[in-house]
Amino acid sequence: MATIQDVAKHAQVGVGTVSRVLSGKGYVKAETRQKIQASIEELNYMPNEMARNLFFQKSGIVAVIVPEVAHPFFAQFVNAAEMALCEKGYQTMICNTYYEQNYEQRYLEMLKRRRVDGIIFGAHTVLDISQYENIHLPIVALDRELGENIPRVSVDHQAGGRMAAEELIRSGCRNVLQFVGSKKETEVSTPANVRHDVFEETMKRHGIPCRSVSAKWPTADISYYQATAARLLEDYPDIDGIFATDLMSMAVLQAAMLHRKRVPEELKLITYDGTNSIGLTYPQITAVVQPIDRLANEAVQLVVDLIDGKAIENKKVELQAVLRPGDTTMGT
Repeated sequence: MATIQDVAKHAQVGVGTVSRVLSGKGYVKAETRQKIQASIEELNYMPNEMARNLFFQKSGIVAVIVPEVAHPFFAQFVNAAEMALCEKGYQTMICNTYYEQNYEQRYLEMLKRRRVDGIIFGAHTVLDISQYENIHLPIVALDRELGENIPRVSVDHQAGGRMAAEELIRSGCRNVLQFVGSKKETEVSTPANVRHDVFEETMKRHGIPCRSVSAKWPTADISYYQATAARLLEDYPDIDGIFATDLMSMAVLQAAMLHRKRVPEELKLITYDGTNSIGLTYPQITAVVQPIDRLANEAVQLVVDLIDGKAIENKKVELQAVLRPGDTTMGT
């Protein structure tokens, strides 16, 4: 294996000159730089990942930006993305934006300054789409619409919302409720919002009343979910079916048990996301499961391809969710 001394000898320069070329610091004549680069390539000199990144003017880092990493969906996504990036030789910078909206702007500036090689973007704050479209650097969106030129990875949320509605209908529900994001959050351009529209439309086609209640999302504040679920059962005692994401579904299940409301005989639940966390519940919650690990792997492959300068033919990657029957809807 070639060493830095071998490169210096081959290029007929000092070791310090090779070092300056690798680090990009200090003046080196253009002619000398070309000789050193030719020697590096001829000798296949790659002492370590840092040197390789310096030579190719890369940081070796991809930023994964999410609203709150403590949220089960994003925790599972980040974990899978970090493993996939590691396999491809990249380190992961994990960034939260839920509490500070200007963090989103900071991370975009980091990309512009090449402190990271690319961004997988799943944040739910609201910046003008033009700020992304005008960067022309490696960005992949997770469940966000950031313009036609930025690849997006998501699931078929129309099918997901329909599956949830049909499962509650099949279970005999006659008066249902779904939790949707607050007004500010639903203004975010995300394909995920469509599941709520499809859920409500499906219920109406079957003559079933459907209430939509706003809730904060995404937050991992357990006390918020518990208080909201307890208030829900008091405000809507006639509800017999609920559609929500995992944390809210688990909080509703807990509140139902405290109120001695039988599940699924009196109240049926179906959750959306199907993260690992709901595996700890009893009874097991019926779930529309997003393929979170596959979402992460697809996003990583896209961002690495962009970093490598490859053309992306399919800029709208859409995976399929599946229904996982549990104990909170009626069996066939």
